[in-house]
Amino acid sequence: MPTRELTVEHLEPTAVQLEDWRQILRLAKAHSATLGFLPDSAFADRLRKRTLIAARIDGEVVGYCLYDLPRAGHIKLVHVCIADDARGLGAGKSLIDEAIGRNPAAIGVLAYCRRDYEGLDRFWESAGLAPRGEKAGRAVSGSILCAWWRPLGALDLLEEAAMGAGLPLVAYDTNVVSDLYASTSVIRPDRESSLGLLAGWLQAAIVPVVSPRVDVELNAISDRSERELQRERSQELMRLRSTRADDDTLLKQLLEEVGDATLAVDESLRNDFCHLVDAITAGASFLVTNDEKFIHVATRALPEDTGVRVVRPHELVAEMLDRLDLPTFRSRLIESLDLEWCPASAWPIEELASKFVTHETQERASTLARRLRAAISQHPTTTRVLSDPSGRPLALVAEDRSGPALQVSILRIGRGESSTTIAIQLARHLRSVARQNSLTTVDVTDAQRGPVIQAALAQDGYVGSDPARAMLIDDRASATEYDVPMVDGEPDLQAVRELERRLWPLVLIDLAVPTYVIPVQPGFAELLFGIDRGALWSDRKRGLGLSREHVYYSGSARPVPEQGSRILWYVTSDRSGAVRKVMAHSRTLDVTRMPPAAAHRANAHVGVFTLRHIEGAASRDGMVTVVRFEDTEILEHPVGGQELEELMRNHNVRHPLMSIRRVDPQFFDSILRRQPFGA
Repeated sequence: MPTRELTVEHLEPTAVQLEDWRQILRLAKAHSATLGFLPDSAFADRLRKRTLIAARIDGEVVGYCLYDLPRAGHIKLVHVCIADDARGLGAGKSLIDEAIGRNPAAIGVLAYCRRDYEGLDRFWESAGLAPRGEKAGRAVSGSILCAWWRPLGALDLLEEAAMGAGLPLVAYDTNVVSDLYASTSVIRPDRESSLGLLAGWLQAAIVPVVSPRVDVELNAISDRSERELQRERSQELMRLRSTRADDDTLLKQLLEEVGDATLAVDESLRNDFCHLVDAITAGASFLVTNDEKFIHVATRALPEDTGVRVVRPHELVAEMLDRLDLPTFRSRLIESLDLEWCPASAWPIEELASKFVTHETQERASTLARRLRAAISQHPTTTRVLSDPSGRPLALVAEDRSGPALQVSILRIGRGESSTTIAIQLARHLRSVARQNSLTTVDVTDAQRGPVIQAALAQDGYVGSDPARAMLIDDRASATEYDVPMVDGEPDLQAVRELERRLWPLVLIDLAVPTYVIPVQPGFAELLFGIDRGALWSDRKRGLGLSREHVYYSGSARPVPEQGSRILWYVTSDRSGAVRKVMAHSRTLDVTRMPPAAAHRANAHVGVFTLRHIEGAASRDGMVTVVRFEDTEILEHPVGGQELEELMRNHNVRHPLMSIRRVDPQFFDSILRRQPFGA
């Protein structure tokens, strides 16, 4: 069969052929039910403006495109019409390409199409357009018009900022997008797993994006309110610019690798690979999905050099934790006086098993339910659930005192944006329980505990995996007892850090670790350390809700607390009152100096201070010193008054303590010697 030649051209008002003009009008009237009626004068007007394009096959007009050029700068497609017997030959896409080629300065292409006009989604997508919204049509029957859009030209400011941020691009497929943004009434089996992607630390470390294919699939949701809800909520995700409309070579190669037999069994795989191709061409590092079959097929089909990995949400979390090597939880999500431990027996077993089953290890809820029944039966008071004020279960722990060890047979966290926070807090909480009961070891024997908890245990100094074990030394001790390595006559600060973490609450003294006093106002101390305000002036219980890492800002340019140095936090006075006590100690992670806005962007995932706070701390040169620190401990016996005055005299620490001050390391030792240790 001979190949039919397709041509497209803008019609010139002085050269249009009468028969071509009549054929265009006949096509318009034949398809007016779906295109909408336009009078002949509307066609004549576009002809005069040179925005009428004809498509010919073997010289015969088989289609046309009518468009406008609004002041907004885009191409608005009014009609794209192809004769029934000429469809499938690429004429429609060629017409749109011709309009784009004639208007190189256009910022985009816009078309409105009736939702009940079936079969057009693939056409618009093939031309590079994706649905972005909808409005009521003019039809008496109450039709709905869907807005299809394709951006053109240079990246806008938001796109440039995202693509140039230097962070990994992470593409979400539609099932993940729906997990994140669907209404709570929609049943989403993997919703809780996907919600971990919203954690603040993770959002600060990646650029989440989606393929335009997501909008096509969201547009297929039949319930209008749900469709509009998910479309609106997901607008915070940057849309990639797909190149499939101009070059589908990569898509064809991947589908060929998958094979027709596999595609015939599951047609949705073709759509899944559209997401993947857009992620690859944009330079994304990950495509996140909950589709097990797609993960298997894509992993097999992808060449090794594509640079993108198809992963589940929890796998992305674990990967980014490894890459960042940073604690990732936000101070206001830490265990506090608002959270409550309740006996697990107060909850339906099936509800707890469903909430805390570890899907990553293929555990069955029925298996966990059986283990829970046994734990409640044998240890009813120490099999507990941590819940928030609304009664939502956050964590599940089953523990037993066995000799000198705290045995933890079940250790689980619920899925959600606070899961990493709670996991890291639980790792330290278990040590605290052991300390309170004069135990020297914590053994976590739950083999199904999951990757987030395992990462938190490792971060807190637990060793091994079966069991994961933490040793406790409830004492301050001379460094000579632990053979701390020295480097050029100075203590190896990294070795000190690792030792104190592994054996928490051990504190090494009689060691020349660089020591600094940092003053902080009472109001900021409450924000920074989670200290109950009353505890600043009294012996009321302190709410120790601390992250492993935090950040403080100062206008002072020097001295600079180097990595691994000690910090003594001296709480001063403000409008709420005067404290003037050393209340806590920490360890320095890093110190940098930068503008306030940059400091806020870089540290928002671990900080409690607002940009306004940081700007207020800046020095005259508009810069702030950013002190990242970790492992803060509130002193059981804050040191102030005459006691502090005497220590300052003995160690040549002069008044006033109004800025960062380097002091004799023995000043730290003297503070610590005044603290009660041991159970």
